[in-house]
Amino acid sequence: MSETPGTELASEYSARIAQDLEVNAQEQDRLATEIAALEEQLRAVRENRVVLERLQQALIPQSAASASLSVPAPATPDADTDAVVPHQRTEPAPGRREVAKPVPAETKPSLVEAVHAYLAEQREPRSATDVAEAIRTAQPGRTIKTTVIRTTLENLVARNRARRTKQGRAVFYTVVTPEAGA
Repeated sequence: MSETPGTELASEYSARIAQDLEVNAQEQDRLATEIAALEEQLRAVRENRVVLERLQQALIPQSAASASLSVPAPATPDADTDAVVPHQRTEPAPGRREVAKPVPAETKPSLVEAVHAYLAEQREPRSATDVAEAIRTAQPGRTIKTTVIRTTLENLVARNRARRTKQGRAVFYTVVTPEAGA
């Protein structure tokens, strides 16, 4: 006697679910292995930090270190690994002058500025994909995802610097001109 279409379909689903469960279990094992390796790397980096802090304390005279530097206490292995330690700013040591950070020769405009400028140059509404492709072409060293461009465009819309129009399922953006925004 042959199987009915309902039981045949149920057995196909059952086989597919069993296969998906096996793939899921393998993925969990792979991720657990990666997490264990990352935890080991984190432990090693923390140990290195303790050694570096001790070397720093040994190299800096005690009076200058206590008067001007605020070095966080070395991490202990028993410390809570999930605790967030805020970044502490330090003042320069007495007698030392601050060194100005070099300014990059060519500064790229912010993504918001680049997207707004591109929209301002266009006569017709543009999709997020069009804008992303134009920004990637204009700035080849910059890796930009279309989803980031879409979020940037939506932020411009929220600030009344761009206007969103829909045509069916497609969404297009234009820049808000000063007279149109008023």
